[in-house]
Amino acid sequence: MPIAVLYAAALAAALLLLLSLLGKSFSQSLGVVAGNFVSGFGALALINWLAPTAGFYLPINHITLLAGGCLGLPGTMLAAALQTLG
Repeated sequence: MPIAVLYAAALAAALLLLLSLLGKSFSQSLGVVAGNFVSGFGALALINWLAPTAGFYLPINHITLLAGGCLGLPGTMLAAALQTLG
């Protein structure tokens, strides 16, 4: 199992615990974390799927997976902005 997957799972568990401590129920917290993962990875897949026509792609590595998985769509957009600057 790649280390990036373990990092993403650990960060998701920490986010889930934090949301649970802030007063949300476990099911609400799980929904927030799952929604972040789906939207972040979906945006990452969409960017890379459109890469041949747009001429821009994001490499799939531990940084982009953590940004997309834990922060969701804003994290993926942040990784895209950093990619264009670098």
